[in-house]
Amino acid sequence: MKISIIIPVYNASKTLNECLDSVFKSEYKNFEVIIVSDKSTDDSVKIAQKYQTKIIQLPENKGPANARNIGSKNS
Repeated sequence: MKISIIIPVYNASKTLNECLDSVFKSEYKNFEVIIVSDKSTDDSVKIAQKYQTKIIQLPENKGPANARNIGSKNS
């Protein structure tokens, strides 16, 4: 069974590398990672592009719940 890991981010460049490294080191390999940038203004999207992820960039900041819901709809 394939699972979707949805990671909403807002200016998460300080922690995103560590988060994604941890996800991709998992023994379970049947997953997709969806990064939902909630109108980040830092390097979060550039960091996510270094990994095998699907990236969704939102046009305005509406909070983590909205970003998770959009990620879920795109999984």
